[in-house]
Amino acid sequence: MKKFSSLLFELSSTDRLDILFLLQKIPLKLSHISKKLDFTVQETSRNITRLGEAKMISKDVDGAFHLTPYGEEALNLLSGFQFLFKNKEYLLTHVLTELPARFRASLGVLEGCEFVNDVMVAFHNVENMIAKAREFVWILTNQVLASTIPYLAQAVERGTDFRLMMPKDYMPAKDVRELVSNPAFKKASRAKKLESRFLNKVDVFLCLSEKEVAALAFPNLEGRLDYIGFKSKNETVVDWSKALYAYYWEKATSQIPDQLTSE
Repeated sequence: MKKFSSLLFELSSTDRLDILFLLQKIPLKLSHISKKLDFTVQETSRNITRLGEAKMISKDVDGAFHLTPYGEEALNLLSGFQFLFKNKEYLLTHVLTELPARFRASLGVLEGCEFVNDVMVAFHNVENMIAKAREFVWILTNQVLASTIPYLAQAVERGTDFRLMMPKDYMPAKDVRELVSNPAFKKASRAKKLESRFLNKVDVFLCLSEKEVAALAFPNLEGRLDYIGFKSKNETVVDWSKALYAYYWEKATSQIPDQLTSE
């Protein structure tokens, strides 16, 4: 643990992190590093020496410093801490403990997200996403947002694949039942362009298309989804979210609950 803490100690310096992030972009000589970061040559030399001793950087034959593979991976892992620190207030009131272990281990991906602290804005983002989607719309939610249904009808009419996951105990309101009776949904279902599956419990609110994640939210301390969370058009975030959706999709059942088939 002592050796591990020494790595954290080297990474705890703002100046040394600035040098590492700079060298992540391009190899540079000491004088160039000093100039770009507005450090004194003495400060730069001292920090360069420490990073070299920690095996995070090395110098090439031309005298330019660059990250070692070890240093590169250390920076990559820092993105998880950056996400945690940037969203500390959210993570004091929301829990990710139900998230599958491999997705919790890769939270650094979400550093490319933007926090959305307004439920109405979050729902509006979902509506816009559906309106723009061409390949697919995937939604994992504990309730159907009535305002999205017209957008979904238009999406399936233009050939967009639609997947929906819901809790098995979901009880739709009358207005939702009326809206989903749209013939466009029945036609899409027959064409295998619309699929629904059901989970015992919904642990995350997730709405995405091929181009963006419109909403990603986790339960609050009471275990309820309040739809406060994140959005992103970052390709890596979209891929991470697709994998998370696929994980739940494989766990879900296609058997329609009785309350959804009864009139």
